[in-house]
Amino acid sequence: MVQGRLQEHPRRTGAATSLDVARLAGVSQTTVSLVLNGAGRKAGLSEATQQRVRDAALQLGYTPNSVARNLRRRRTNTLTFICPDLSNPYFAEVIGAAQQAAQEKGYLLDILAAQDEAAKLRAVARMRGGVSDGVITSAPTQAIWEELKSLTRQGIACVTLQDQGQDASIPCVGVDLEAGGHMATRHLLDCGYRRIGHVSAHQSHPLRKQERVHGYRRALLEAGLEHRQAWEIEVPNSPEGGVEAIGRLLALPSPRPEALFVFNDLMAIGVLHALRRQGLRVPEDMAVVGFDGVALTGFSSPTLTTVEHPRQELGRQAATSLIERLEGAERPETHSLLPGRLLIRESCGGLKRKGLRENVAA
Repeated sequence: MVQGRLQEHPRRTGAATSLDVARLAGVSQTTVSLVLNGAGRKAGLSEATQQRVRDAALQLGYTPNSVARNLRRRRTNTLTFICPDLSNPYFAEVIGAAQQAAQEKGYLLDILAAQDEAAKLRAVARMRGGVSDGVITSAPTQAIWEELKSLTRQGIACVTLQDQGQDASIPCVGVDLEAGGHMATRHLLDCGYRRIGHVSAHQSHPLRKQERVHGYRRALLEAGLEHRQAWEIEVPNSPEGGVEAIGRLLALPSPRPEALFVFNDLMAIGVLHALRRQGLRVPEDMAVVGFDGVALTGFSSPTLTTVEHPRQELGRQAATSLIERLEGAERPETHSLLPGRLLIRESCGGLKRKGLRENVAA
């Protein structure tokens, strides 16, 4: 190998390759890749060697193939958001913010729907084919969590929504569900209600140690009240589930709940509909508080008191955290928990009882 100058290189036809550059510069293809990808100095290559590679590339008219490079590095500039329920307006707001944050950084965001564990496992497995640089998803079961850990070992970045596992290498962005459940129940207690029930959703989240129901129970315990298992109704996560919950609650013997904390706003809309259909007034006969703060709740009849949390910030942080991991940025905090606030409206009776105004921060 001749140091300091380029070796003789026979004329060739067709586009130059990195191998041609390596032969002309008298280095390996790996060295060519390091230099032309801006990693020569970090790899300890001398300036003379780097310059020789650049000169060879210039002489041959060689331009790195960015598409091929991205494939080799498993970089597609595409992220994937695995969503459990595309029909829920809550996720529309989260995804919209994530999409905006991704676009600002030059990434596209694909959306995959996966409602149950089997569908989510299939969606995560699809990432192994190199179709995406990173994935945002909830990881409520150990099987899904293990799949995500496997993806990270393969070089695919992962961020979870709400589910914080034991592996600190996978960041989590979530909402303080337990605090939100406590806030909602505490407000109903402050309004004077003592018989408070909880409408929950059919879900299997064995990895979640703090859920809405835990905050609900804590608030009751602090008030010297025991939670009644019969007043904790678990139904499908939908407006129809809210309707079903009211049917089951009204079938209970007296005394029945006089107020309800509902798992999310979509189910709470179903609860309001069912109560109205049964001839019951809200909040006079039954007070209702939801969770999420989606825009629709300001237009229900009556307007829904709810625990609002920053849905757009949730999506933005999830996408930003994923991109930072892809681009090598270090964050001191891998898990982010966003607070909620209480929006006091008509459905809880608080406006009349306490003289409170809408949009009270808590």
